[in-house]
Amino acid sequence: MLDKNERQFFAERDSQVVYQTLTGTLAAMGIGLTQTGPNQWTGRGQHGSYGIVPKVMVSMLGAQGGFFLEVRVIADLESNAIVILIVLWFVFFPVAVILGFMGYQDWERRQVQIFHAVWSPLAGRIAAPPGPQFGPPGHGYGAR
Repeated sequence: MLDKNERQFFAERDSQVVYQTLTGTLAAMGIGLTQTGPNQWTGRGQHGSYGIVPKVMVSMLGAQGGFFLEVRVIADLESNAIVILIVLWFVFFPVAVILGFMGYQDWERRQVQIFHAVWSPLAGRIAAPPGPQFGPPGHGYGAR
């Protein structure tokens, strides 16, 4: 509900150009990436809204003829915001509901902005993935 991921295929061997573009875009948004594993990076935003700070996880998966870049955006809740929401829940319930709803709407808008900012500079490099992704054609659900 509060996290979303998207995956795109890049039909090229040099993933460094894509990675540098991605890190530059996220750094401009206040999200610095640090490597957490082979071909995996994580970063947390510096600015929150309604107590929700974006956390981004990036992974590159090699494939035939290129690689997949998967970006996952997760809501990281600040502890102060959780405490305030719980207190409001018990003291003044309608305000807690309204703030929760407004925070959720703001988070949905910010997720869309982050994904748009990530994929826009890379749009010219995105390609169709090679071959069928889930088995040969005609062998899936509903095939006759």
